Amino acid sequence: MADFKTHLTVASIGSSIAATMLFASAIASPREVVLYFILGVVGGLLPDIDSDNSLTVRLVFTFSATLISFLIMFRQLVDNTVIELFIIWSASFVFIKFFIFSLFTKLTVHRGIIHSIPAAVVFGCMAAIGLNRVFHFNDFVSWMAGGFVFGGSILHLILDELYSFNFLSLKMKKSSGTAFKFGSIGNIKATICIYMLIAVLFVAMPSHNRFFSVMFTLQTYERIEFFPSGKWFSQLCAELEKTDILKNKHTERL
Repeated sequence: MADFKTHLTVASIGSSIAATMLFASAIASPREVVLYFILGVVGGLLPDIDSDNSLTVRLVFTFSATLISFLIMFRQLVDNTVIELFIIWSASFVFIKFFIFSLFTKLTVHRGIIHSIPAAVVFGCMAAIGLNRVFHFNDFVSWMAGGFVFGGSILHLILDELYSFNFLSLKMKKSSGTAFKFGSIGNIKATICIYMLIAVLFVAMPSHNRFFSVMFTLQTYERIEFFPSGKWFSQLCAELEKTDILKNKHTERL
């Protein structure tokens, strides 16, 4: 399978291209582009969280434990002292980082149900719901962000599947078919549970009306120009020429 560095690189490139297209079509603001890019990269690493010793799972649990601990601390009464707030934060962090992490590693198997297409859907839905309900992003941004997490996860699965094929000998490796899959044949219960979870998450998802109306309309994509029709970097050249003219005028006055 592909290593951490390869997944990080491919997810970064894929997210950059997709986010740039949204910016070029005026669908996303600069801040939203950064958000989508980050979540796309995160999505590209998530399928490996079922590997007990992977860098991805350690990073994910450390980040999640830190973020959730802060959210728990923020919900406490304002009259708590510094030491009380710190104890609450520390207890939450330790509980998530070690107890939940240990439980998670015992319940999951590498290349199991988490390393699958329905799991990618779950990651995307959870991201959209979290951004909408916890961080109060609007419905469209939440759906788009969830789409980037989903897309990054799918890129991960496709890349692992490509690595399972030996292009030199044109033969499939033993790992073929274990990455890009719709379920786990060896664990029917987990497969049923994850599809049930998808159904529950869809009910909790923010409204999809604006997202669908924008993303499935041809007018949205008519704005995108992949190559300039005239001079390359015309706006940049115009700004540089304008700057040179102003400098020349200033020099003449002196």
